[in-house]
Amino acid sequence: MYQMRIFTLRDGTKRKIKIEVGMTLQDKLEKEGITESDIFQMQLVIQDDNI
Repeated sequence: MYQMRIFTLRDGTKRKIKIEVGMTLQDKLEKEGITESDIFQMQLVIQDDNI
């Protein structure tokens, strides 16, 4: 099972980011070059690998 977050940015684009085990959300955002002020909306999606 893993977590994926779908971000809608202020410019209207959407980004899907898979959160890796042992990495915080802030670490992943920094790695992707997204700042908190860029984010308009965030949605958490939990996927089961067995499906």
